[in-house]
Amino acid sequence: MMAMGILTTIFSLCAATCGAVLLVLVFLDFRKTRIDDGISAFRRHIDALSPQARRDSIVRHDDDSNMGRSK
Repeated sequence: MMAMGILTTIFSLCAATCGAVLLVLVFLDFRKTRIDDGISAFRRHIDALSPQARRDSIVRHDDDSNMGRSK
């Protein structure tokens, strides 16, 4: 009779632990940032730049892109 109580307690603790771990994993999965979130943040950052800063970034990018090409 005593062994049955111990087994039930151990099983209950394992079930509760597994349930808690599952809830944490589900919560963390919903909090995970998606690639679209990063793209949206990048676009907001670019939109916040002044036209001069954007122009400098575009010129710098074009210079970097053309460095590897031979004409």
